[in-house]
Amino acid sequence: SSVSAVTAHDEGACFAVRPPIHRALTRSPARYWHMFHHRSAAPEKNRAKSKGPSQKAEARGSIKKLNSGVASKQDRINTLKQVRNSKRDELIHRKRLGVSSDSRPPPPKIVVLVSLHTQADALSLKRKILVACGMPEAEASLVAPHTPCAAVLPAWAQMTPGGGKGRILLVDPPRNLLATLDVVKTADVLLCVLGPHASLEEPSFDTLGYKFLTALKAQGLPLVLGAVHGPSQAITGKQAAEAKKFATRYWASEIGADQKLFVASTDEELKVLIRGLSSATPKEITWRVDRGYLLSQEAVYTSADGTLCLRGYVRGPGLRCKHLAHLTGHGDFAVARIAIWPDPCPATGSSASARSMDDVVGEAGGKTVDELLESPDTRRLQPYDPTMAEQTWPTSEELGEGKSAKPKRLGATIPAPGGSEAGPAGDDADMAASGSEAGEQESDAESGDGATPSVAPSAMAETDDGWDVSSNMTMEEPNAESVAAEKRRRELISNRSQEDLEFPDEVDTPLTVSARERFQKYRGLKSFRTSPWDPYEELPVAYSRIWEYEAFNSTARAFRQQYVDDCTDMEGGGVGGLYCSVYLRDVPPSVIDVQAQGVPFVLSGVFPSEHKVSVVHGSVARVKEHEEVVKSKQELQLHCGFRRFPAKPTYSEIPKKSSTAKKFKFMRFLHQDVTACATFYAPVIFPPCRLLMFTNGQAGRDPELVATGAITGADPKQLIIKRSVLTGYPFRARKSKGVVRFMFFNPADIRWFKPVELGTRKGLRGHIVDSLGTHGYMKCRFSGHIKQDDTVCMNLYKRVYPKWYPPSWGGREEDGPEEG
Repeated sequence: SSVSAVTAHDEGACFAVRPPIHRALTRSPARYWHMFHHRSAAPEKNRAKSKGPSQKAEARGSIKKLNSGVASKQDRINTLKQVRNSKRDELIHRKRLGVSSDSRPPPPKIVVLVSLHTQADALSLKRKILVACGMPEAEASLVAPHTPCAAVLPAWAQMTPGGGKGRILLVDPPRNLLATLDVVKTADVLLCVLGPHASLEEPSFDTLGYKFLTALKAQGLPLVLGAVHGPSQAITGKQAAEAKKFATRYWASEIGADQKLFVASTDEELKVLIRGLSSATPKEITWRVDRGYLLSQEAVYTSADGTLCLRGYVRGPGLRCKHLAHLTGHGDFAVARIAIWPDPCPATGSSASARSMDDVVGEAGGKTVDELLESPDTRRLQPYDPTMAEQTWPTSEELGEGKSAKPKRLGATIPAPGGSEAGPAGDDADMAASGSEAGEQESDAESGDGATPSVAPSAMAETDDGWDVSSNMTMEEPNAESVAAEKRRRELISNRSQEDLEFPDEVDTPLTVSARERFQKYRGLKSFRTSPWDPYEELPVAYSRIWEYEAFNSTARAFRQQYVDDCTDMEGGGVGGLYCSVYLRDVPPSVIDVQAQGVPFVLSGVFPSEHKVSVVHGSVARVKEHEEVVKSKQELQLHCGFRRFPAKPTYSEIPKKSSTAKKFKFMRFLHQDVTACATFYAPVIFPPCRLLMFTNGQAGRDPELVATGAITGADPKQLIIKRSVLTGYPFRARKSKGVVRFMFFNPADIRWFKPVELGTRKGLRGHIVDSLGTHGYMKCRFSGHIKQDDTVCMNLYKRVYPKWYPPSWGGREEDGPEEG
């Protein structure tokens, strides 16, 4: 009720007023409790506990987990992931060791020990590792230096992915830059040996060690490990700790803190080093991919028939007799026969040791798996055709054919695989450049190509800044006059290099020769970047001897795949990973005489058409340690992957923007902090491939690294344009008109070059109006107001070509393009 109820007990009682009560609140709370909450089971559980266990529970018994051996879902996922990662690591490990078949064990890891200090003893460390691997100490002490030695790792060091017995092949090349670079080309692990002494005054790397590091980094480092080992007499414990601290700091600054450095003084430390070698997974070096190679452990030469037999483990896809093989530092040779020999260091319990000797060894020492049936194509140059240079007037039929066919004067064209056409975008990634004219002596700082054999340097044959001037002298003993002449020559080259930096491409007009004769091969261009230039115009005779590719990039990929397919199509999946004997035929005796005593040979496969000569291009930059002047056409030693040969490269600027006909501007000198394009005649090299340039070592001195880079391609059609800038100065100036002098010195030259456009240092453009007088003054008009302090320039261009140098492919230096 909305009205309060009043209850009276008697007349004198007080009245109390009750507040109104809602109807819902008068109902029982238990009636609506299920609308908002579930019924708690706690009271029932307590009630059951008080009553004791029920008869149903006693009859059922306790519940036991019967499938306790079954892993959970997450455990099964983790187990499958671990198995997958283990198989992947094993596959990567086998692939990087050069195994082409899963049924054969991987070959030993090639561990190259390089001493980076005179105190480091690589030979002693090599012998100690062999003793730790189980070789008797007396036998290990007789191991000759620089000789490859294989060993099976002991049981406590077996950490190879996928299980099995791991093996290593230890090589300690001599402290010679070329020998070290050649052996490291095949290395799986590079073990840098440091001396036990190190301080602020005496670094862990000596001068030659720093040169080794710079060259090896430019060539491409495999997996790098470090070891401190050497004679440590008269050194206390505190001094050893300090030396180790400094060695670690030097190692981290030069190699990196993430690369491991071991101390190999005691037997326990040596075991840690061997475990590190066992667990190391080799890195993939891009320029070695898809190419078979071999580091020889034995070499036998037969002078009667000129056969060189190399024995060693074949790596990569393998080798075939139908393809040529390259002997690093000596050239290309045909492979007469490939035979499988018994493994001199078999892995115990592997499939290699389980094979019977009858299956491996044939009647003539080894089981022959491949033999040369047909002589491969060894032509490097096209045959010389003198009719290519004829200038007779063509007939009407020839004129009709010329309209439908594009004129060519190149020797031969290697077609693209599959018959595809070479489009303009097919080889845009190829960078190219080229240098100087063939067979022509330039008057502006381009003469002096020929270099005679040098004599041993003497104290008199050195300049004040340490330059060796004996490299350009004759075989006679240097005298004061010849030394002074060589010093003047080098000073002149240095001055011209500095002048080329300050005034690039500027040339003085000669006073004795008319400008129209001096620059008769030059032309003017409206724009260097966009003006057209026919790449087949007036080619030299040398271009009729070389080879051209329709589509270089696609051809390189197809030939790489063809080489891999040919090697794996052999019986048993090829010879990759097996110990084989490779017989090279027609090897001259000079190869054995030139090879250093004890240094192993390095043999590598040659892709199809890689022995043919063409115009090869590479991108290079100078190293800061080399401070001498580097001139175009200067003879250098080039290292391109497994190849090593002399060449005379020329340099040009790499255009920042793409230009018509791929024009590159010629550079007279290779300056510091400039990435240039080097061009030379050489056998074709398929990229990716590193490029290193060295000076020629004289009198036992190691060559010095000049520049580093990479091979970019081979294309004779790429244009190298040389620019010559003629300068004049305003004699009178009025608004946009002016009188210019000192550019020419006679009216005939002014009339000859009148169609060429002019430019100024301050950005004006103009043209020649007329000659004024008889002393080379000329009237000019410009696009704006010309000032008296401005400089008037005329840009003239001509195409130049690489230097013809047959020693790059094994020819004689005196042979011209018409010979050989």
